[in-house]
Amino acid sequence: MNENDGKNSAEKHNNSQDEGSIQPDKTQLDDVADDAEKKSEKSSNCMIWSQNVLKKAKISNMTREFRNNKEYKPNVTTSISEKMMDKNRYRHIFCGDDNRVVLKERDPSNDYIHASWMVMPDGFQFISTQGPIKNTIADFWHMVYTEKCHVIVMLCQYIEEDQEKCQRYFSDTSEKEYGDYRVKVVEKTVELWNPVKVTGIQVQKKNCPTKHMVYHYFYYDWHDQVAPLDPAPMIKMYKAVLNKSSSKPIVVHCSAGVGRTSTFVGIYLSQIMIRENSSVDMVEILKRLRTMRLGAVQSQLQYVYLVVLMIELFIDDKIIKRNANYESLLKKYADVTRKVTAAIMEEEEKRRQRKKREEEKEKEQEKESPATKEEKKKENGLKTNRQRDNREAPSKPPRKNPEELARSKLQGPRKLTLKNRDGNAEEPTAKDNEERSTAEDKSKNRQKSVYVKMPLSSKEKGSKHERAKQGARKNAARKAKKKPSVTGNY
Repeated sequence: MNENDGKNSAEKHNNSQDEGSIQPDKTQLDDVADDAEKKSEKSSNCMIWSQNVLKKAKISNMTREFRNNKEYKPNVTTSISEKMMDKNRYRHIFCGDDNRVVLKERDPSNDYIHASWMVMPDGFQFISTQGPIKNTIADFWHMVYTEKCHVIVMLCQYIEEDQEKCQRYFSDTSEKEYGDYRVKVVEKTVELWNPVKVTGIQVQKKNCPTKHMVYHYFYYDWHDQVAPLDPAPMIKMYKAVLNKSSSKPIVVHCSAGVGRTSTFVGIYLSQIMIRENSSVDMVEILKRLRTMRLGAVQSQLQYVYLVVLMIELFIDDKIIKRNANYESLLKKYADVTRKVTAAIMEEEEKRRQRKKREEEKEKEQEKESPATKEEKKKENGLKTNRQRDNREAPSKPPRKNPEELARSKLQGPRKLTLKNRDGNAEEPTAKDNEERSTAEDKSKNRQKSVYVKMPLSSKEKGSKHERAKQGARKNAARKAKKKPSVTGNY
């Protein structure tokens, strides 16, 4: 075989390989490039948004922003929810009629549950709902089963500060029946990390072989009306929940299903909105949440927490780096949260003590014999009668007859009489009369001073501070004038 023959065979082999291989389509390459460009743009929007937030990040500004929009309520009807009070945990929190979850395979007279669809801009769905009450547990599992939900996120405890926040809707130790459904734990509760636990639950409808698997994620350290100190565990759970959902609706609940629940759902919505628009502000996100769940995000701290969560998410996604501005914001947020939580805990402790005293008093009264109770009633009755008898009626001035009234009008205003040291009456001077009339005018115009302490913005605080400074300067100048000169005559 000569050299030319070898070259020819090699060329034929290469040509045959080229003919057999798949050549990339130019349009496919363009699509890949477009996707990469869009992804880069979305990441860039997240970075710009985070930088803008951190530059002007002040807790006071964020809380004022929330207070200014706290009462925002979209034009949503709630007539169906208002009629179903026996299935609502709270008497003042309702579902919107348009996006309520309608229970499938149920008669219209029995298709209500206190739950709302929260549909994200990209089509992903959450179901925000209240913590089940005793007569809605069967409805809750019916919703989970018929909507094919694989994940439940629980953000409250069953009992908080001696008050029920959520009825237990499954047993850790045995299979339970709730209406048409059998519910049992098949994967024991495991603490993934502090403060998150996960439990594997199997749901099966009676007379049906299909077994539906649900993962129950329990975040057990989030008190009502406040927020957790550290955002990292929440972001970690958020990502784990999305991975387990199999793109099916995620059920999220706290107690009422509006504060903590909507803050959690707000992570997903905020991420989508910020990726599309770097100039979007948190008020827009709040209003969007409330169109889907009335009363979403209940407190100032939850609002600030959502901002902190978004920056933590972008750091975790490697879009931005953790810097001094974020650390400063996180420290201030943690300080404020600790103070507010401590104040709430103190109030709750006082309430518990009052309740305890009342219960002890009731127990003491129950122990008393009927005769003793009757005697106490009589004593209390006698005391009340004595107090009523001893109470003096307000004295009224005697009525003047018509002749006296006419005489007093002719005489004019009553003259002031003064007594000298000897006890003899003397006529008041013009100066005395003038001082008396001035004092009377002042007493007539006197009003009670009413002071209402309201939260101040930074601008208001600044102006108040300036006024205080001016007052201090004036006082100092006044004292300097009164002080005698060192070089004066003696």
